[in-house]
Amino acid sequence: MADKALFCTGAGGFIGRYLLSRYLENETCEIFLLEQGRFRQRLEAFLDQYLADRSQRRRVTVVPGDITMRSLGLDAAAASEIKERVTHVVHLAALYNLSAPYEASVRVNVDGTVRLLDFLGEMQSLQRFAHTSTIAVSGKSGGIFRENDLDVDQEFKNFYDETKFLAEQQVRKRRGTLPTVILRPTTVVGHSRTGAIEKVDGPYYALTMILRNMHAVIPNTGDTKFHFAPVDFVTEAYYRLFEDEEAIGKTFHIVDPEPVSFEEFIELACKFLGKRGPILKLPQTLMRPVGRLPMFERITGVPREAFEASFYPVEYDTTNARVILDKYGVTCPRVADYIETMIRYFVEHSDDPRIRKGDWRAVTS
Repeated sequence: MADKALFCTGAGGFIGRYLLSRYLENETCEIFLLEQGRFRQRLEAFLDQYLADRSQRRRVTVVPGDITMRSLGLDAAAASEIKERVTHVVHLAALYNLSAPYEASVRVNVDGTVRLLDFLGEMQSLQRFAHTSTIAVSGKSGGIFRENDLDVDQEFKNFYDETKFLAEQQVRKRRGTLPTVILRPTTVVGHSRTGAIEKVDGPYYALTMILRNMHAVIPNTGDTKFHFAPVDFVTEAYYRLFEDEEAIGKTFHIVDPEPVSFEEFIELACKFLGKRGPILKLPQTLMRPVGRLPMFERITGVPREAFEASFYPVEYDTTNARVILDKYGVTCPRVADYIETMIRYFVEHSDDPRIRKGDWRAVTS
Protein backbone atom coordinates (compact mmCIF):
# COMPACT_ATOMS: atom_id res chain seq x y z
CA MET A 1 0.00 0.00 0.00
CA ALA A 2 1.32 3.43 -0.92
CA ASP A 3 2.36 5.89 1.78
CA LYS A 4 -0.37 8.39 2.51
CA ALA A 5 -0.38 11.52 0.34
CA LEU A 6 -3.12 14.15 0.30
CA PHE A 7 -4.31 16.18 -2.68
CA CYS A 8 -6.67 19.08 -2.03
CA THR A 9 -8.49 21.62 -4.19
CA GLY A 10 -9.56 24.93 -2.67
CA ALA A 11 -7.27 24.64 0.35
CA GLY A 12 -6.80 28.41 0.39
CA GLY A 13 -10.43 28.95 1.44
CA PHE A 14 -11.81 29.30 4.97
CA ILE A 15 -12.47 25.61 5.63
CA GLY A 16 -9.44 24.62 3.60
CA ARG A 17 -6.91 26.53 5.70
CA TYR A 18 -8.25 25.11 8.97
CA LEU A 19 -8.38 21.60 7.52
CA LEU A 20 -4.84 21.98 6.22
CA SER A 21 -3.70 22.99 9.70
CA ARG A 22 -5.39 19.88 11.08
CA TYR A 23 -3.45 17.63 8.69
CA LEU A 24 -0.15 19.35 9.36
CA GLU A 25 -0.62 18.96 13.11
CA ASN A 26 -1.83 15.35 13.10
CA GLU A 27 -0.49 13.66 9.98
CA THR A 28 2.94 13.06 8.52
CA CYS A 29 1.75 12.70 4.93
CA GLU A 30 2.93 14.74 1.97
CA ILE A 31 0.38 17.31 0.81
CA PHE A 32 -0.34 18.64 -2.68
CA LEU A 33 -2.56 21.72 -2.98
CA LEU A 34 -4.14 22.74 -6.30
CA GLU A 35 -4.63 26.49 -6.67
CA GLN A 36 -4.83 28.97 -9.50
CA GLY A 37 -3.61 32.49 -10.28
CA ARG A 38 -3.34 35.02 -7.49
CA PHE A 39 -4.95 32.57 -5.07
CA ARG A 40 -1.87 30.40 -5.44
CA GLN A 41 0.30 33.32 -4.42
CA ARG A 42 -1.94 34.02 -1.42
CA LEU A 43 -1.80 30.38 -0.37
CA GLU A 44 2.00 30.29 -0.71
CA ALA A 45 2.24 33.40 1.46
CA PHE A 46 -0.03 31.85 4.09
CA LEU A 47 2.07 28.68 4.18
CA ASP A 48 5.33 30.60 4.46
CA GLN A 49 3.93 32.56 7.39
CA TYR A 50 2.14 29.69 9.11
CA LEU A 51 4.88 27.08 8.73
CA ALA A 52 7.95 28.46 10.44
CA ASP A 53 9.32 24.91 10.61
CA ARG A 54 10.95 24.47 7.21
CA SER A 55 10.69 20.68 7.36
CA GLN A 56 6.93 21.11 7.68
CA ARG A 57 6.88 23.58 4.81
CA ARG A 58 8.69 21.11 2.57
CA ARG A 59 5.84 18.62 3.08
CA VAL A 60 3.45 20.94 1.24
CA THR A 61 3.58 21.55 -2.50
CA VAL A 62 1.31 24.11 -4.13
CA VAL A 63 0.70 23.10 -7.72
CA PRO A 64 -0.73 25.55 -10.26
CA GLY A 65 -3.90 24.34 -11.92
CA ASP A 66 -7.57 24.91 -12.60
CA ILE A 67 -10.39 22.43 -11.95
CA THR A 68 -12.31 23.66 -14.99
CA MET A 69 -9.55 22.49 -17.35
CA ARG A 70 -8.69 19.06 -18.66
CA SER A 71 -6.31 17.22 -16.29
CA LEU A 72 -7.08 20.09 -13.88
CA GLY A 73 -4.72 22.34 -15.81
CA LEU A 74 -1.70 20.49 -14.37
CA ASP A 75 1.51 20.16 -16.32
CA ALA A 76 2.38 16.63 -17.37
CA ALA A 77 4.97 16.03 -14.65
CA ALA A 78 2.71 17.19 -11.80
CA ALA A 79 -0.26 15.24 -13.14
CA SER A 80 1.80 12.07 -13.41
CA GLU A 81 3.20 12.38 -9.88
CA ILE A 82 -0.18 13.05 -8.32
CA LYS A 83 -1.87 10.20 -10.18
CA GLU A 84 0.85 7.81 -9.05
CA ARG A 85 1.35 8.87 -5.41
CA VAL A 86 -1.80 10.46 -3.99
CA THR A 87 -4.00 8.27 -1.77
CA HIS A 88 -6.48 10.80 -0.32
CA VAL A 89 -8.29 13.60 -2.19
CA VAL A 90 -10.35 16.45 -0.73
CA HIS A 91 -12.41 18.58 -3.12
CA LEU A 92 -13.21 21.98 -1.60
CA ALA A 93 -12.94 24.32 -4.60
CA ALA A 94 -16.21 26.00 -5.58
CA LEU A 95 -17.70 29.28 -6.73
CA TYR A 96 -19.71 30.52 -3.76
CA ASN A 97 -21.07 33.92 -4.63
CA LEU A 98 -24.80 34.46 -4.92
CA SER A 99 -24.35 37.16 -7.55
CA ALA A 100 -22.50 34.84 -9.95
CA PRO A 101 -24.41 34.00 -13.16
CA TYR A 102 -25.59 30.48 -13.89
CA GLU A 103 -23.00 29.76 -16.59
CA ALA A 104 -20.06 30.67 -14.34
CA SER A 105 -21.49 28.64 -11.45
CA VAL A 106 -21.94 25.60 -13.70
CA ARG A 107 -18.42 25.91 -15.10
CA VAL A 108 -16.78 25.84 -11.68
CA ASN A 109 -19.14 23.84 -9.50
CA VAL A 110 -20.42 21.24 -11.96
CA ASP A 111 -17.94 21.03 -14.84
CA GLY A 112 -15.02 21.46 -12.42
CA THR A 113 -16.27 18.54 -10.33
CA VAL A 114 -16.65 16.36 -13.42
CA ARG A 115 -13.09 17.23 -14.49
CA LEU A 116 -11.85 16.19 -11.06
CA LEU A 117 -13.84 12.93 -11.15
CA ASP A 118 -12.29 12.11 -14.53
CA PHE A 119 -8.85 12.78 -13.07
CA LEU A 120 -9.56 10.59 -10.04
CA GLY A 121 -10.46 7.73 -12.35
CA GLU A 122 -6.84 7.69 -13.53
CA MET A 123 -5.28 7.68 -10.06
CA GLN A 124 -3.36 4.52 -9.21
CA SER A 125 -3.30 4.67 -5.40
CA LEU A 126 -6.59 6.37 -4.50
CA GLN A 127 -8.00 5.15 -1.18
CA ARG A 128 -10.49 7.88 -0.34
CA PHE A 129 -12.16 10.93 -1.91
CA ALA A 130 -14.08 13.64 -0.05
CA HIS A 131 -16.52 15.72 -2.06
CA THR A 132 -17.61 18.93 -0.37
CA SER A 133 -21.28 19.46 -1.01
CA THR A 134 -23.52 21.67 1.15
CA ILE A 135 -26.75 21.42 3.13
CA ALA A 136 -28.06 23.98 0.62
CA VAL A 137 -28.69 21.14 -1.87
CA SER A 138 -32.00 20.82 0.02
CA GLY A 139 -33.13 23.95 -1.83
CA LYS A 140 -36.62 25.08 -0.94
CA SER A 141 -37.69 21.73 0.42
CA GLY A 142 -39.26 21.68 3.85
CA GLY A 143 -39.47 19.23 6.74
CA ILE A 144 -36.57 16.89 7.48
CA PHE A 145 -33.86 16.55 4.82
CA ARG A 146 -31.99 13.32 5.43
CA GLU A 147 -28.36 12.59 4.70
CA ASN A 148 -29.31 10.03 2.07
CA ASP A 149 -31.73 12.45 0.38
CA LEU A 150 -30.77 14.45 -2.67
CA ASP A 151 -33.41 14.77 -5.38
CA VAL A 152 -36.72 15.40 -3.65
CA ASP A 153 -38.20 17.52 -6.48
CA GLN A 154 -36.99 20.66 -4.74
CA GLU A 155 -36.64 24.09 -6.31
CA PHE A 156 -33.59 26.21 -5.55
CA LYS A 157 -33.07 29.62 -4.03
CA ASN A 158 -30.04 30.52 -6.16
CA PHE A 159 -27.56 29.23 -8.71
CA TYR A 160 -25.03 28.18 -6.07
CA ASP A 161 -27.49 25.80 -4.40
CA GLU A 162 -28.60 24.41 -7.75
CA THR A 163 -25.12 23.84 -9.15
CA LYS A 164 -23.90 22.19 -5.95
CA PHE A 165 -26.91 19.87 -6.23
CA LEU A 166 -25.95 19.07 -9.83
CA ALA A 167 -22.34 18.49 -8.78
CA GLU A 168 -23.37 16.05 -6.06
CA GLN A 169 -25.46 14.18 -8.62
CA GLN A 170 -22.32 13.69 -10.70
CA VAL A 171 -20.35 12.48 -7.69
CA ARG A 172 -23.05 9.96 -6.77
CA LYS A 173 -22.91 8.50 -10.27
CA ARG A 174 -19.25 7.58 -9.70
CA ARG A 175 -19.52 6.19 -6.16
CA GLY A 176 -19.49 2.65 -7.50
CA THR A 177 -15.94 3.07 -8.80
CA LEU A 178 -14.50 5.73 -6.48
CA PRO A 179 -14.15 5.43 -2.66
CA THR A 180 -16.30 8.47 -1.97
CA VAL A 181 -17.30 10.37 1.16
CA ILE A 182 -19.84 13.18 0.61
CA LEU A 183 -19.72 15.95 3.20
CA ARG A 184 -22.42 18.61 3.46
CA PRO A 185 -21.32 21.43 5.77
CA THR A 186 -23.71 24.07 7.03
CA THR A 187 -23.05 27.83 6.73
CA VAL A 188 -19.68 28.32 8.42
CA VAL A 189 -19.16 31.14 10.90
CA GLY A 190 -16.09 32.28 12.82
CA HIS A 191 -14.00 30.25 15.22
CA SER A 192 -15.88 29.66 18.47
CA ARG A 193 -12.93 30.89 20.57
CA THR A 194 -11.62 33.77 18.46
CA GLY A 195 -14.56 34.75 16.26
CA ALA A 196 -12.26 35.10 13.24
CA ILE A 197 -14.07 34.89 9.90
CA GLU A 198 -13.19 35.18 6.23
CA LYS A 199 -16.42 36.44 4.66
CA VAL A 200 -19.75 37.86 5.75
CA ASP A 201 -22.46 35.24 5.30
CA GLY A 202 -25.57 33.84 6.97
CA PRO A 203 -25.98 35.23 10.51
CA TYR A 204 -23.60 38.12 9.84
CA TYR A 205 -26.22 39.62 7.53
CA ALA A 206 -28.68 39.52 10.41
CA LEU A 207 -26.09 41.26 12.60
CA THR A 208 -25.62 43.91 9.92
CA MET A 209 -29.36 44.55 9.92
CA ILE A 210 -29.41 44.91 13.71
CA LEU A 211 -26.40 47.23 13.75
CA ARG A 212 -28.25 49.45 11.26
CA ASN A 213 -31.36 49.37 13.47
CA MET A 214 -33.36 47.75 10.66
CA HIS A 215 -34.78 44.94 12.78
CA ALA A 216 -37.86 46.58 14.30
CA VAL A 217 -40.05 44.66 11.85
CA ILE A 218 -39.07 41.10 10.92
CA PRO A 219 -40.79 38.12 9.29
CA ASN A 220 -42.73 35.84 11.60
CA THR A 221 -40.66 32.70 11.00
CA GLY A 222 -41.77 30.81 14.09
CA ASP A 223 -39.56 27.80 14.79
CA THR A 224 -37.71 27.93 11.46
CA LYS A 225 -34.09 27.09 12.26
CA PHE A 226 -31.04 29.23 11.52
CA HIS A 227 -28.40 26.78 10.31
CA PHE A 228 -24.75 27.65 10.94
CA ALA A 229 -21.79 26.33 12.93
CA PRO A 230 -18.28 27.57 13.87
CA VAL A 231 -15.36 26.73 11.62
CA ASP A 232 -13.46 24.83 14.34
CA PHE A 233 -16.33 22.35 14.76
CA VAL A 234 -16.91 22.05 11.00
CA THR A 235 -13.28 21.29 10.19
CA GLU A 236 -12.82 18.84 13.08
CA ALA A 237 -15.97 17.00 12.00
CA TYR A 238 -14.80 17.11 8.39
CA TYR A 239 -11.45 15.57 9.30
CA ARG A 240 -12.93 12.84 11.49
CA LEU A 241 -15.64 11.87 9.01
CA PHE A 242 -13.28 11.76 6.06
CA GLU A 243 -10.61 9.74 7.85
CA ASP A 244 -12.92 7.14 9.41
CA GLU A 245 -13.03 3.76 7.68
CA GLU A 246 -16.80 3.53 8.07
CA ALA A 247 -17.40 6.71 6.06
CA ILE A 248 -16.79 5.46 2.53
CA GLY A 249 -19.95 5.40 0.44
CA LYS A 250 -21.91 7.59 2.85
CA THR A 251 -23.17 11.18 3.01
CA PHE A 252 -22.89 13.34 6.13
CA HIS A 253 -24.47 16.56 7.32
CA ILE A 254 -21.99 18.69 9.26
CA VAL A 255 -24.44 20.89 11.15
CA ASP A 256 -25.35 22.11 14.60
CA PRO A 257 -27.78 19.36 15.70
CA GLU A 258 -29.54 21.83 18.03
CA PRO A 259 -29.72 25.07 16.02
CA VAL A 260 -31.44 28.18 17.29
CA SER A 261 -34.33 29.63 15.33
CA PHE A 262 -34.03 32.86 13.33
CA GLU A 263 -36.08 34.65 15.96
CA GLU A 264 -33.97 33.26 18.82
CA PHE A 265 -30.81 34.43 17.10
CA ILE A 266 -32.18 37.96 16.68
CA GLU A 267 -33.13 38.06 20.36
CA LEU A 268 -29.71 36.78 21.50
CA ALA A 269 -27.88 39.27 19.27
CA CYS A 270 -30.02 42.20 20.40
CA LYS A 271 -29.38 41.29 24.03
CA PHE A 272 -25.61 41.30 23.58
CA LEU A 273 -25.62 44.50 21.49
CA GLY A 274 -27.87 46.32 23.96
CA LYS A 275 -30.54 46.79 21.32
CA ARG A 276 -34.27 46.58 21.71
CA GLY A 277 -35.69 43.45 20.13
CA PRO A 278 -38.12 43.41 17.20
CA ILE A 279 -41.33 45.32 17.75
CA LEU A 280 -43.43 43.63 15.08
CA LYS A 281 -43.39 40.25 13.37
CA LEU A 282 -45.32 40.24 10.12
CA PRO A 283 -46.54 37.24 8.10
CA GLN A 284 -44.09 36.00 5.50
CA THR A 285 -46.58 36.77 2.72
CA LEU A 286 -46.22 40.46 3.60
CA MET A 287 -42.47 40.46 4.26
CA ARG A 288 -41.26 38.43 1.27
CA PRO A 289 -41.97 41.23 -1.29
CA VAL A 290 -40.05 43.68 0.91
CA GLY A 291 -36.83 41.77 0.28
CA ARG A 292 -37.28 42.23 -3.46
CA LEU A 293 -37.45 46.01 -3.38
CA PRO A 294 -34.59 47.63 -5.34
CA MET A 295 -33.14 49.45 -2.31
CA PHE A 296 -33.57 46.63 0.20
CA GLU A 297 -29.97 45.40 0.30
CA ARG A 298 -28.48 48.89 0.31
CA ILE A 299 -30.66 49.96 3.24
CA THR A 300 -30.52 46.81 5.36
CA GLY A 301 -27.18 45.31 4.32
CA VAL A 302 -28.93 41.99 3.67
CA PRO A 303 -29.00 40.36 0.19
CA ARG A 304 -32.45 39.20 -0.93
CA GLU A 305 -31.29 35.56 -1.06
CA ALA A 306 -30.10 35.67 2.54
CA PHE A 307 -33.30 37.39 3.67
CA GLU A 308 -35.50 34.76 2.03
CA ALA A 309 -33.55 31.88 3.58
CA SER A 310 -35.58 32.35 6.75
CA PHE A 311 -38.77 31.43 4.85
CA TYR A 312 -37.86 27.75 4.33
CA PRO A 313 -38.38 25.58 7.43
CA VAL A 314 -35.99 22.67 6.87
CA GLU A 315 -34.16 20.56 9.42
CA TYR A 316 -31.19 18.29 8.75
CA ASP A 317 -30.89 14.69 9.86
CA THR A 318 -27.46 13.81 11.35
CA THR A 319 -27.82 10.05 11.90
CA ASN A 320 -24.79 9.08 9.79
CA ALA A 321 -22.60 11.84 11.16
CA ARG A 322 -23.39 11.18 14.80
CA VAL A 323 -22.43 7.49 14.56
CA ILE A 324 -18.88 8.50 13.68
CA LEU A 325 -18.49 11.82 15.50
CA ASP A 326 -19.67 10.34 18.79
CA LYS A 327 -16.71 7.94 18.65
CA TYR A 328 -14.33 10.89 18.79
CA GLY A 329 -16.33 13.09 21.15
CA VAL A 330 -16.83 15.74 18.46
CA THR A 331 -19.72 18.03 19.35
CA CYS A 332 -20.88 21.42 18.13
CA PRO A 333 -20.73 24.19 20.77
CA ARG A 334 -24.03 25.80 21.70
CA VAL A 335 -24.74 29.12 19.99
CA ALA A 336 -25.32 30.77 23.36
CA ASP A 337 -21.76 29.83 24.39
CA TYR A 338 -19.98 31.54 21.49
CA ILE A 339 -22.34 34.21 20.18
CA GLU A 340 -20.64 36.98 22.18
CA THR A 341 -17.27 36.08 20.66
CA MET A 342 -18.84 35.88 17.22
CA ILE A 343 -20.54 39.27 17.52
CA ARG A 344 -17.58 41.03 19.12
CA TYR A 345 -15.25 40.03 16.28
CA PHE A 346 -17.78 41.08 13.67
CA VAL A 347 -18.40 44.47 15.26
CA GLU A 348 -14.67 45.13 15.44
CA HIS A 349 -14.11 44.10 11.80
CA SER A 350 -17.41 44.97 10.09
CA ASP A 351 -15.80 47.74 8.05
CA ASP A 352 -13.01 45.52 6.77
CA PRO A 353 -13.56 45.08 2.99
CA ARG A 354 -11.69 41.76 3.09
CA ILE A 355 -14.66 40.03 4.73
CA ARG A 356 -17.10 41.19 2.04
CA LYS A 357 -17.81 38.90 -0.92
CA GLY A 358 -17.59 41.55 -3.62
CA ASP A 359 -17.68 40.85 -7.36
CA TRP A 360 -17.91 37.16 -8.31
CA ARG A 361 -15.33 37.73 -11.07
CA ALA A 362 -12.67 38.32 -8.43
CA VAL A 363 -12.80 34.67 -7.41
CA THR A 364 -12.81 33.18 -10.90
CA SER A 365 -9.86 34.96 -12.47
